[in-house]
Amino acid sequence: PMPVHQAMAAYEVRKSDLVNTEVSKLREATQLLNSVLASLNLPAALEDTSGQKLPQSLIDKGEAVARAGGVAQLDRMIRELPELLQRNRDILDEADRMLNEELQSDEQLRQQFKERWTRTPSAKLTETFRTNAAKYREIINNAVNADGTVQEKYGKHKRGMELLSEGPTVMAASVPVAGPVSGSAAHNSSTAGKLRGLMEKVETLKAERDAIECELKCASSDMKEKFISALSDGTINEQALSVETLGRAYGPLQKQVNESLMRQSSLLEEIQVANTEFCNEKSGAGGMAERRESVLKELAAAHDAFFELQNNLKEGNKFYNDLTQLLLTFQNKISDYCFARKTEKEELMKDLTRDLSHGPVGVLPNAPAHHSSAPGTGSTEAKKQPPPRPPPPTAAPAAPAGPNLPYPMQPQGMPVPYAGAGTTAPYPTYALPPGYNPYHTLPAYPHQAYPQYHQYPPQYPGNYPSYPP
Repeated sequence: PMPVHQAMAAYEVRKSDLVNTEVSKLREATQLLNSVLASLNLPAALEDTSGQKLPQSLIDKGEAVARAGGVAQLDRMIRELPELLQRNRDILDEADRMLNEELQSDEQLRQQFKERWTRTPSAKLTETFRTNAAKYREIINNAVNADGTVQEKYGKHKRGMELLSEGPTVMAASVPVAGPVSGSAAHNSSTAGKLRGLMEKVETLKAERDAIECELKCASSDMKEKFISALSDGTINEQALSVETLGRAYGPLQKQVNESLMRQSSLLEEIQVANTEFCNEKSGAGGMAERRESVLKELAAAHDAFFELQNNLKEGNKFYNDLTQLLLTFQNKISDYCFARKTEKEELMKDLTRDLSHGPVGVLPNAPAHHSSAPGTGSTEAKKQPPPRPPPPTAAPAAPAGPNLPYPMQPQGMPVPYAGAGTTAPYPTYALPPGYNPYHTLPAYPHQAYPQYHQYPPQYPGNYPSYPP
């Protein structure tokens, strides 16, 4: 039933909003955590005891980037964005073009026919289409801004991602060698041990968040039966049923998200305190060591940026493809509307044309002098002036057509077809000139069984001369 379908659609919107909100909380918190650790050069600072070898954590990060396709994979995904964007723009532009073309046609005909153009104005019928088109246009503009953010972040970390993609050998060659750290004993201190324990907690926290995100995306509930049952009892209170079901299905997961965020806050405080103590315990850090640490931080930040950008690009690709389907549906609706309006326009124009063709005609011009008499008559007077209107036949009397004719009397007594000529026309039919009706839609009068011509006075010609075409 339609109420159930509408309730299901509203429920899916609520569910999608809830899931997206919770997933965004987790991802934003993880990005903050990664950025803080990268700025502190953790955990690489705990592993860099010799000042010459690459920290193992950095080697692992490089391998992870290479397995994911490396910087070449990001390049390919980024190059696809303009094409996907342009495809959606073209679809929306075509939809706008059809609406504008139909509107222009309607306004032109309304101006031409004035008050006789009685159909609903296009501007009123297309208000919803225009509103939705503006919303789609805004969505596309927001997507363009998101693409710009992705491009900016990619440019910032591209060098580090390229080094990670090349493998440990290239990375080691790019990292300055500082020599043995004079304060290497600090790496074996209790502070260093505490920092290592905190790094393990960070990895555990990230793994838990991955599991929570998976559960958020996979959780489901059958609302169809609930809505059908509610409809059978009367009406569907979609909001109450949806909120109750979502709270029961996602409430525990929302609680886990909040707990994870609180744990991160306290964990970051502990990390910053321990790292300050660790840095104070180290000594002998010269200029080369600072440059080395700066490069290690850059590589760690590039690793985090790589996977963040990869997720963003996957979502962007899906977004553009989903938007394409929505825009195609939107365009098809507009196409159907324009076709219906075109058909309506053609029918209305036929009606208006038919009305015009049956309306009063103007005064006809005088016939040329050489057409003023029929051939075979020698009467000079007949050539100068057409014969008077013949009297109505006596065999089949009809109502007088003098003052009640639907057409105006023509000059020089020219006969005019009777309005009711379909049954008992009192006069013989006459062929009107082709230019008499500008639309050529007036059907020819059918030939009827009129009284024989011998009932008329014999001095009149059998057929009135027609105007030259």
